[in-house]
Amino acid sequence: MAVKSRREEYAALTRAAVLEAAAELFAEKGFDVTSVDDIAGTARVSKGAVYHHFADKRAIFDEVFQVSQQGVLDQVGIALKDLGGEEPSPWSVARAAVQGFLGAYVADARRRSLLRQSAGVLGVQRCREMDDELALPLVLGLLNQLAERGELQPVPIEMTATVIFGTLCEAATALAFAEDHEQAGKDAAQVVGYMLSGLVKEAS
Repeated sequence: MAVKSRREEYAALTRAAVLEAAAELFAEKGFDVTSVDDIAGTARVSKGAVYHHFADKRAIFDEVFQVSQQGVLDQVGIALKDLGGEEPSPWSVARAAVQGFLGAYVADARRRSLLRQSAGVLGVQRCREMDDELALPLVLGLLNQLAERGELQPVPIEMTATVIFGTLCEAATALAFAEDHEQAGKDAAQVVGYMLSGLVKEAS
């Protein structure tokens, strides 16, 4: 494994500081109100250092949102680990994944704020590209497991994965805009759970 030079380490630290400062400011003040000067000042770096790493403010938001979305998936991973015991059924995994996904937004105001702004800043297409890259493969993998075990209704798997994840994203967005995000999270998890139950293939 190659050892980073001091310059590379400094560059990595600078980039991380810019992203953390930007995430804080975007979440608290909003993308439109936050300037590159604000980000540089909060990160304690020069404006030139910010532009060395990012082409513009939108590029910064793009990466900040990617980091936020990866954090959501990390929470899903924690929820799945918490299942414990013997090997859980794919359906119990699916329910835990839904709880972890929605719970990640319920528990974190910054994530909710970034999600509320994401489509307006990045555009729907870019947000969809991120979803396809980061999370959709996980849904596909779970559906394939269910199909292999004979526990899935005869549905087109790729379309089913797209619809399920699209539903989860809409549910997350709805709770992000809700006044009572905790109740909205519970309601969303219940609705998605009922939808998933319709995909269960009854034992013959």
